[in-house]
Amino acid sequence: MREAGAHVAPLRWGLPDVLIAWIVGVVAGVIVTTPFVDVDTNTVSPGGIAAAIYAQNIGTIVALALIARWKGLGSLAADFGLSASLREIWWVAVGTGLALLTNLLVLPLTELAGLEESAQEIVNQFEDASPLVKGLLFPGVVVLAPLAEELLFRGILLRAMLRRWSPAVAVFGSAFIFAVIHLVDPDTIYYLPAFLLLGLVSAWRALVTGRLSQSIYLHAGFNLLASLLIVT
Repeated sequence: MREAGAHVAPLRWGLPDVLIAWIVGVVAGVIVTTPFVDVDTNTVSPGGIAAAIYAQNIGTIVALALIARWKGLGSLAADFGLSASLREIWWVAVGTGLALLTNLLVLPLTELAGLEESAQEIVNQFEDASPLVKGLLFPGVVVLAPLAEELLFRGILLRAMLRRWSPAVAVFGSAFIFAVIHLVDPDTIYYLPAFLLLGLVSAWRALVTGRLSQSIYLHAGFNLLASLLIVT
């Protein structure tokens, strides 16, 4: 506990630092992916995708750790609410249930647009991947990605927006940005409601608790179903 009257340095990180951390992660992912690109087909091998997931998310976490050290209170926990409590691990089940619900909502839209094959292509791409690649992909998607993305979107982004706007605007704004960034191509626009709902619930829990534990578990559960389809 700080002594009364002790000086507390002001937080100097904000919205520009969110962009910096995201760019660092993207650049790291692109650099690592480059050797895995098939020039003839302009596609990335499953191993390259797995490597990109690790590079991008680790790059983001490292960038945020440095931002906290240079511009904040000095740690991911103090600045962005990083925490993990085993008592809250049941939120993984909530995340899985949320994924099932959103899939039921999105499925009619994808069928109407004829995008079932597009989703199946991702599964097929990993069908012949080596056990090592599949083994690396699963923790990358279920553990590392939720950790990095919750730090980025419900850690620094949500908190930076709360310093400028009302809680309602900050929660919706951070969730909307999270959803839009996950739309990697025009075909995925139909998944916007699913990502938006995940972002809203995660931001709500981060706002209420002041920590990221529930949000990380929720996100992990949300990613769990898709990961099992890919690696099994």
